Amino acid sequence: MAGSHEIVPEVYNGVSTLDEPSAGWGWHGLSRNAIQISGWLSVLFLLGMNFGNHHGHVETIWLIGLAALIAVGLLIHLFQPTAGSQVRTITGHNKPVGHVEPDWNYLQATVGGPYAELTDSQLRSLNIDPDRVKHLRTLPEAERKALNNR
Repeated sequence: MAGSHEIVPEVYNGVSTLDEPSAGWGWHGLSRNAIQISGWLSVLFLLGMNFGNHHGHVETIWLIGLAALIAVGLLIHLFQPTAGSQVRTITGHNKPVGHVEPDWNYLQATVGGPYAELTDSQLRSLNIDPDRVKHLRTLPEAERKALNNR
């Protein structure tokens, strides 16, 4: 064959092109400056709308309340950690050095690893017929019956 039709993933700023194809050509996300500028312009616009022809205070309360809400959100966004500083969340990328993710599909198909300890009812909940995989199970028959009777 002339070439491979397999898609080779590329990673830009921590985003794979398999997850988001547009990551490679810059359509991914807004910059922090763009969010801050548009947000503060929105706050000024909402506060500027107070100078108009409305007579009640309901509009004033809503305009000031929404402007304050957007301002608080912008301040939180401004002071949150950036990509280079401390990240406070645990993600799937926080793995120890040398960690190898188990092949969960293989383990489920061969009833190995944590799947070997499942009871018959738990296997049925995974749409696995216990009789079909009983030759793969590591638990003795007496132990398996005791677990199923609980």
